[in-house]
Amino acid sequence: MKLTIFLTALLHNGILFAQPVTIQLNPVFGKLPLELNKSYAYKNDSIQITVLKFYISGIEFFKDEKPVPVAIKKFHLVDLANKPSLVLKSLDKNKRSFNRIKLSVGVDSLTNVSGAHGNDLDPVNGMYWTWQSGYINLKLEGKTKICPSRNNEFIFHIGGYQYPNNSIQHINLNIIDKKSIVINIDIADLLKRVNLQELYHLMSPGAKAVEMAQQISGIFKTDL
Repeated sequence: MKLTIFLTALLHNGILFAQPVTIQLNPVFGKLPLELNKSYAYKNDSIQITVLKFYISGIEFFKDEKPVPVAIKKFHLVDLANKPSLVLKSLDKNKRSFNRIKLSVGVDSLTNVSGAHGNDLDPVNGMYWTWQSGYINLKLEGKTKICPSRNNEFIFHIGGYQYPNNSIQHINLNIIDKKSIVINIDIADLLKRVNLQELYHLMSPGAKAVEMAQQISGIFKTDL
């Protein structure tokens, strides 16, 4: 009991060691956790997601309009098939307060024109178009009988960095000031905006890729 009171007093006075900031990315399909190859109800039929991969980059924290320095990797490859990649941790321990976060979905144009890189940006991760030297910002693949394609599959590889077809998306979210931040990513919300009977293969930069990319920012949500 005495130890508990002592630790509580330290915490109240801000003396305990700060903890790393953790961002938990939580892909969902509506109100359900998103799992690969699982069937979900979709437009009077069913749908399965077989691939979901995307880049998160340029994460910044703010207290109102004031930047809050938090050391965190610039590029993260998020892959639903790799559960640890859904958790992003700061490289430092932080006890500063913040209430807003900015991030980008995709890879910026400067990095694209610099050629292939290593680590999360390594082409072996399958997120780099070698035929045109550019990164794929997001991959979403699956199948539903609604698609008239072969095997009822849809494939969306969204990328492109050259004007006017730069598909990177910048997201600004209000957050609760705590060290574990949960961001839900609603794939059902994205697919509501796509007519899979007409658009089911998108694998190169262009106006349609930009149009679909512009829908992405709206599917990133916090509990606020």
